[in-house]
Amino acid sequence: MLKEEEQVLVSKLRFVFLILLMIPQSIMFWMAFDSPLRGNKYINEIEALTLASALFLILVMPSLVSDWLIGKHLNSMRQLCSRVKQGNYQELLSLPNEARDEEDNILTLMRDMNWMARQIEFREKALRKAVDDLQESRSRMQVMAMTDPLTAIANRRCFFDTLERHFKALVCNYHPISLLVFDVDFFKKVNDNYGHQTGDIILLELARIIQENSREGDLAARIGGEEYALLLPETDSQQAVGIASRIHKSIANHDFILNENQQISVTVSIGVCTISQFLCYFDKEKLYNYADQALYYSKNIGRNSVSVYDPDSHFIHKVA
Repeated sequence: MLKEEEQVLVSKLRFVFLILLMIPQSIMFWMAFDSPLRGNKYINEIEALTLASALFLILVMPSLVSDWLIGKHLNSMRQLCSRVKQGNYQELLSLPNEARDEEDNILTLMRDMNWMARQIEFREKALRKAVDDLQESRSRMQVMAMTDPLTAIANRRCFFDTLERHFKALVCNYHPISLLVFDVDFFKKVNDNYGHQTGDIILLELARIIQENSREGDLAARIGGEEYALLLPETDSQQAVGIASRIHKSIANHDFILNENQQISVTVSIGVCTISQFLCYFDKEKLYNYADQALYYSKNIGRNSVSVYDPDSHFIHKVA
C-alpha cells in the first residue's frame, strides 16, 4: 500500500516540478526568440544546460521529496508505536479533524494507528481494573478464609498457621511462647435455656473481652464452638498467667446483656502452657495439647478457674 502511495506521490510531484521548471525555460525561450541572442552560442549552451538540469530535477527530485515526506510520516508512526509501548497514550498523530473521501492511504493509515492506540489504552485500563478487582476479591477471600464469621477474629486455620510460624521463629531461637485455651462453662445450658441467638451474643462479647485484654502482637482466635485461644509470642509463664487471670476475672465480672430487662453472667475455664527453652522434641501440636490438658484440668476441678501445664515436670496446677 505504501509503494502504491509513493508512486502516486512521485507522479504528482513530477508534474508539479515540470510546471515549475518549465516556466523559467519558457521565459528564456520567449526572450531569446526573434532577438540577436537567439544565435548566441552561450545563450544556447545556457538553455541546454538549464533544460538538462530541469530534466534531471524532474527525474530525481520528486523521488527524494516523496521519500522525505513518506519517511516523515513513517517516523511519526514509529514514535507513536514507541510511546504506546511505554504506556503513553496522550500524544497521538497530528491529523485533520475529519476524514475526506479522497484522503490518501498514508493519512488513512495514520488515522487507523491513532484509533488502535486509543483502543489499546481503553483495553489496558479495563484489564488493569479487572486485575485490581481480582486482587481485591482475592484479598477479601483470604481474609474470609482466615476469619471466624461470627466473631470476626481469627479462625482455627489462621490460629494454627500463625502458631506454626511463631513456634519455629521463637522456640528454636530460645524465645518463650505461651498459649491460652478458653472454654465457656456450661455453654450448652445457655443455648438450651436462652436460645442460640443469646449464645451468639455471648460468643461475640467473649471475643471482644479477650481482645481488649490482649496486647499488640497477640493473636485471639475462635477455634471451636465455644472454645477460644490466645497466642502470646515472646511471653513467659508469669506474664501468661497474669494475662489469663485478668481475662478470667473480666469475664466473671461482666454482665452479658440480652435485652433491656435481662442479663446473665458466664464463666470460663482456662488452660495455660509456656515453652521458654529450646526443646527439640516440642512441636506446635504438643504446645496446644498441653494447654488443652490444663483446660480440662480446670473443668474437672469445678470449672471457672485457670490452670497451668508445666512441660518440664508435666505437672498441672491451678493458679486462679
